[in-house]
Order: sequence, then C-alpha cells, then structure tokens
Amino acid sequence: GVQINKHGYVQVDEFLKTNVPNIWAIGDINGGPQFTYISLDDFRIIRDQLFGGDYTSVSKRKLVASSVFIAPQLAHIGLREKEAIEKGYSIKVARLSPAAIPRARILNNTNGLLKTVVDSKTNKILGCTLFCVDANEMINTVQMAMNAGLDYKEVRDSIFTHPSMTEAFNDLYSLI
Repeated sequence: GVQINKHGYVQVDEFLKTNVPNIWAIGDINGGPQFTYISLDDFRIIRDQLFGGDYTSVSKRKLVASSVFIAPQLAHIGLREKEAIEKGYSIKVARLSPAAIPRARILNNTNGLLKTVVDSKTNKILGCTLFCVDANEMINTVQMAMNAGLDYKEVRDSIFTHPSMTEAFNDLYSLI
C-alpha cells in the first residue's frame, strides 16, 4: 500500500513519511538527491522524529554540496553565476586557475577552474564550482561557510595548511 510516484520512487512528505503510518523511506528509494551523505542525513531526520530531536524535516536541511568523481573532480554548491543574476542578485565573481595553486603543481594536476559567486551587497557566498584535483574535499569548506552565513572574507582570510588545495581559497576570494 505504499505509494510510488511516476518515476518509481517511494512518495514521501517533508518528514520522509510515506502514506502508510510508521513507514518512512530513506535514501535513494525516496527520489531525493542520490548521494550516500543524503541517506545519512535522512537517517538523522527520522532518528530525531523517533527519539525527540529538532532536526525532523528535509525543510531544515541546509545547503548540500555535490561532487562528481571524474579527473579532476567537479564539485558544486549553491547558485551558479547565471542563476544568481536570474534571481536578482548583484554579484561579484572570481575565477582562479589551478595552475596558481602550489599543491596542484606539486601533484602535477593543474587542469580545471575554480569559480565563486558572492552577493555584492551582503558579501555572502552564493555559490561555488570547483573543477580541480581534490575539489570533492575543498567544497566542504565552502559549504560550511555558506551554511554558517559567513562573509566571504572569513574564508579569504583563514589560515590554511601549506601546501594544500584548500589554501587556494585565500587567492580565489582575494579576487573579489
């Protein structure tokens, strides 16, 4: 009796509940983003419903990054430049070649591009796309900054280990 949508996924509400009492659908089966880390987050939502927490709905989920494991990796979070403009933001955009990053040169992998979009009025990061070695790791730093509502300058002025790919954020956000 559990309802399935036209794409074959189990239908759920914002609480991940199905139409049948006491049955939830978690992970790939509910048609949400197809990432292992979303399944973990779905578990947290259901756990908090069952055991009394505050994180009880996908509507409380913050921004989530995605990564494609190609060579080099492609990672993204938030709005792209075109999307930000369409939504009416006044933006600043910065681009950086991985060739400018010491760690990329050490790894002999300078292919790709780093790009970020910042709201020019609030200095909040609206989005970031990283196409470079270790992008899948780097995007987590931007995700935390965005979800915390930090000014891009907090990322720009952070002290990152050297040589690391993450230290590229000092240079990328200095271009804003």
